[in-house]
Amino acid sequence: AGSSLRVAFEQALGTRNVYGVYANTGASSMSKGGEIWLPAKAKVLHGHFRPHINHTQTFPNAIRAVWVRDPLERLWSLVGHLLALEERHPHYILLKSKLPEASLKSQETIVKELILNNTIAAFTNTYSRFFNSVPIDEFSFVGSKHKYEEGLKQLSDVTKLQLKTLQVNRRTSQTYQLPSSIKQLESHLHHEYEIVGDFL
Repeated sequence: AGSSLRVAFEQALGTRNVYGVYANTGASSMSKGGEIWLPAKAKVLHGHFRPHINHTQTFPNAIRAVWVRDPLERLWSLVGHLLALEERHPHYILLKSKLPEASLKSQETIVKELILNNTIAAFTNTYSRFFNSVPIDEFSFVGSKHKYEEGLKQLSDVTKLQLKTLQVNRRTSQTYQLPSSIKQLESHLHHEYEIVGDFL
């Protein structure tokens, strides 16, 4: 939903009214509840930052929205992304430093290692960490990546904006199926499914 959603907001409101909060524009500070510089016209903050209880004070009229996806699929996609970027992404370097060399043979062996041995907790506890400060049920909108069009209509209703379905920066097919060997590991991420399962 990332790039496609941002473009949908930009088409509905104009580019200047949508501000991206990413690693180089204040995501770390936002995740800690700190203030960041924002353009005067910003109406939508889109990006990669964790919710914080301070946000309701800083942005009292904000509509808090988040998209989630199946935890196994999210991890599979993340590893595929890191393998595609390799050294250009710091998390790939982290993978190489933490995983046994034998596990680095393929996307499947990497994902298995991460799940079975919890080698990099941040990768296998993503939702537990993300919703640690603000529970998922305190969001005005929770969309499922697996029902993107349906969710976008609901978000349009919540925001009173005409958000159009777009496909931008899609790395994998929507019909892609996880390998059965990975699907069998779902119980190892039960703590993640407990948080997002009802919203998938």
